[in-house]
Amino acid sequence: MAALGLNLWNLIAQIIAFLIFIWLFWRYALGPIVRMLDERQARVRASMEAAQEIQQELAATTARNEELLAEARQEAQRIVRQAREAEDAIIGRARDEANRQAEEYLSRAEAALRQETMLARQQLRQEVADLAVMAASKIVRKELDPTTQARLIEETLSSAGSSANGAGDAAS
Repeated sequence: MAALGLNLWNLIAQIIAFLIFIWLFWRYALGPIVRMLDERQARVRASMEAAQEIQQELAATTARNEELLAEARQEAQRIVRQAREAEDAIIGRARDEANRQAEEYLSRAEAALRQETMLARQQLRQEVADLAVMAASKIVRKELDPTTQARLIEETLSSAGSSANGAGDAAS
């Protein structure tokens, strides 16, 4: 090796120094850098997985929100439909009640009219009877002959009858 210009002890010392340098470089420089890069890569991977999980949760939450919103819309439509049905029912009941009251008032008015008509007829009969008694008393006082008496009674009854028919027609 001397012919080549190499010193064996120097070469061995340089190889040992080089190996020590590589070991020290690996131990204190490259090793920590590689470990730091590995740790950073692991953190980035964990962050990416967490971001994907969050994105999936967000998608699931969005889907649940849309379902809840659809359910809320359906519930609102159902409530509006029930309110309209209740409104229609209330209006129907009010209309039925108004019709019933109107019929009741009408029947009361008809009953009152019938009662007043009957009362008017009774008063008319009483007046006819009073007129008949008055006519009879006039006849008795004058002591008329039977034909004159009959004629006076007929006149009295016919005038009372025309009065009764007029009152009966007005009451109907």
